[in-house]
Amino acid sequence: MKLPSLSQIWSDYSATFRRFPLTLISALIGTIVALMLVEQEASPEPSILYSILLTTILALPLLPALKLTAERNSNKQGSIWGLQALGVVILLVHALSVPADLYRAPMIHGFRFSAFSVAGVLLLAALPFVRHGANIGFWQFNKTLVFRVILAEAFAVVLFSGLGLALAALDNLFGVDIPGKRYFELWILIQGLFVVSFVLSGIPGSLAELDQVTEYPRSLKILGQYVLAPLVLVYFVILYAYIAKIVFTWSWPQGWVGRLILGFSATGIVALFVLDPLREKMENSWIRKASNWYYLILLPLVVVLFLALWRRISEYGITEDRYLGLTIGVWLAFIAGYFLLSRSKSIKMIPTSLFVLTLIISIGPWGMFAVAERSQINRLESMLSADSILVDGKIQKAPSPVSEEHSVEISAILRYLNDVHGFAGIEPWFDQSLQADSTMTRSRYKSAEDVAALMGVEYSLWTRASLDKYFSVYVDPQAPISLSGYDQMLHAQFGGRVTWVDSTKQSKVVKVETDSVSILLRFLADNASADTIRIPLTTLIDRADSVRTSIYESLLPLEQAMLEFEDDNYKTKVVMLRANLRRSEGGVVVNSYETLVLYSRKGED
Repeated sequence: MKLPSLSQIWSDYSATFRRFPLTLISALIGTIVALMLVEQEASPEPSILYSILLTTILALPLLPALKLTAERNSNKQGSIWGLQALGVVILLVHALSVPADLYRAPMIHGFRFSAFSVAGVLLLAALPFVRHGANIGFWQFNKTLVFRVILAEAFAVVLFSGLGLALAALDNLFGVDIPGKRYFELWILIQGLFVVSFVLSGIPGSLAELDQVTEYPRSLKILGQYVLAPLVLVYFVILYAYIAKIVFTWSWPQGWVGRLILGFSATGIVALFVLDPLREKMENSWIRKASNWYYLILLPLVVVLFLALWRRISEYGITEDRYLGLTIGVWLAFIAGYFLLSRSKSIKMIPTSLFVLTLIISIGPWGMFAVAERSQINRLESMLSADSILVDGKIQKAPSPVSEEHSVEISAILRYLNDVHGFAGIEPWFDQSLQADSTMTRSRYKSAEDVAALMGVEYSLWTRASLDKYFSVYVDPQAPISLSGYDQMLHAQFGGRVTWVDSTKQSKVVKVETDSVSILLRFLADNASADTIRIPLTTLIDRADSVRTSIYESLLPLEQAMLEFEDDNYKTKVVMLRANLRRSEGGVVVNSYETLVLYSRKGED
């Protein structure tokens, strides 16, 4: 394969720049701004740089989408530039909405940016084909775009690895000081300058010609038919078995099942999207039948999703996650109905409807952010009024101790508001400002603990009954541990990384295997198992439970943290350094532990 010359690379880049000048300029500006922010090391000081960076990132899908749409609908330069100018205006409006103190601002701004980014990608996928072109052209365009992105990122990793190794060589071999942030800056440069231009250069010059392309990668058929389709079947069996359990036990569906339903939905839709160009071929008629059956069996799962979400909403109100789950459920019902009843069954409907939905729920008083904030503030208002803390729209100290249940719920709402929305919505209730006392804090508002204190409410995210279930024990780290009588020591832990330790005898290796109630030492010689020792920990666990004096951590005396064992070949001693435990109806359950194991082979010096 002949590698392209530098002149050819420059010629390709120039052609890409002439076609997408605004996008490449945005990428350049965004790269420079990102490098400046890295140099500032995320300073909490207000800066317009955050606004510029987020806006240039949104420009990457938005401006090409508008340019390709204009090319597809008109060859007039005035129309092409006019549509892109509209995009620039939209980006400027967004830039004005980004707070200068983004570093300290509530997370809602980051969530909204993520939603806009998803909408931009969906717009790029669908907008150039909304009015023109068959499904095959639309599919080929998105296939090309996805493959180009994957290839660009693969090249980026190789390029970063090579250049990063060169920087490391300068640092370690020649003593040139290379700060750690230089590697991050290198990655930003590669993403902003190389990846963007490489992806744009791979977009076909004529989208109309894609309607005539019949090429279908074999790798995609393997992915759809032999990877995604079996996954859908696994999801189907699990979910419908769960539905049967709900019917027979007459129990309300758990909230966690919603994630599985969303996984089933996403996997199935992606599989059908990938296989769509094959559905009209006679030998692949099963794809049409599978599509109809898939959307039919999806509808009962949407009902289960609504039931699971409604239970959480009725108990704890609406949050962004629950709002999003409900809207996705509505969208899934719409898509299922469309592909079951529509004659055209165009896959263009998937990204088009998702874009509209994403845009609608991201803005306005009906959007997920505004609705979630109102829901949680209303819940807070109701509880504070019931406890006579909010009287005539003003906060006063709780006249009597607040129940534990209300304290936990009030604390959880305050924490949510502080993290996601800030306290602007409840600040009118207070006579004093809820703004942070210092501009150097991570949040622009007072902490949730401080606001709870102003209400006279004890801040706690857990009830005592919940806290009572979990506890930890530990050995004084300064306590001396006698090694007398033992010539080997190793570390063993559960709930973390399994430890391998070589003994001092080169011909032997010790493999450590742990579970919640025992430690297994497997002594290996010549890659074969020679001896094994299983050390039960039940006695140590009972001792840990008996010494508990606090709902958090309790000191475990060293003499109670040690147990000795002996068999025909080895004598061992285990020392429990730390353990995290949980009480349940069946007894004490070990979540994790950390131990030292001392051992010595009998008859060896």
